[in-house]
Amino acid sequence: MLAHMSAANRLVRRLQGPLPALPTAVDRWCERWWRLPPRVRVLLILLLLAVALIAGEARVARAQRRWGGPPRRALIAVADAHVGAKPDLRQALLPPAMVPPHALQTVAPDTRLALALPEGTVLTRAHVSPRGPAVGLDPGVRVVPLPVQPGLDIHPGGSVDVWVLAAAPGRSRRVAQRRPVVGVTTTDDDEATALVGLATGEVGATMRGLADGQVLLTQAPP
Repeated sequence: MLAHMSAANRLVRRLQGPLPALPTAVDRWCERWWRLPPRVRVLLILLLLAVALIAGEARVARAQRRWGGPPRRALIAVADAHVGAKPDLRQALLPPAMVPPHALQTVAPDTRLALALPEGTVLTRAHVSPRGPAVGLDPGVRVVPLPVQPGLDIHPGGSVDVWVLAAAPGRSRRVAQRRPVVGVTTTDDDEATALVGLATGEVGATMRGLADGQVLLTQAPP
């Protein structure tokens, strides 16, 4: 306790007494400042504030010219979201050059994705298109639901090969190679179905294989 009182007393003594001496240049500037008439001092202060305001506005204008104009509001994905999921979004102000065409500012609470939405991506009209997963595919591609074998890690955004198996050895054949997976659904029984984009000419062979229950998906590099 005595040590604390002694330290407090030393601090009080240091705070007492005259003001510390200023550097010579600063002291001369202060004397000249206070020798100016009060109205001149007010005018100079107002002039400095105006200069600072103009400089700030000029910097904002340069930034807007560089990025295409004033900031625009957009919705950004907080985390990766696959096709058919409800996206987790946050609002942000971005430079116009960073906002893609048809960016959305509001979405309904039950919105589902037609395209995968990686973290940090701006949500656009195409991501919630009523066409569903087919919106991101070429006109010659069709989305076909195909069963996924247990234990095979197939996920939206990946690629698969489609095989039609045959009872006779050596008769199995690959009917589609490196096709995009635009979505994966899972039932209550943990049976997964992949939405695979197939070329129009590949759909017939795949459907015939499905009719016989002999279609196999294998993972493929993108």
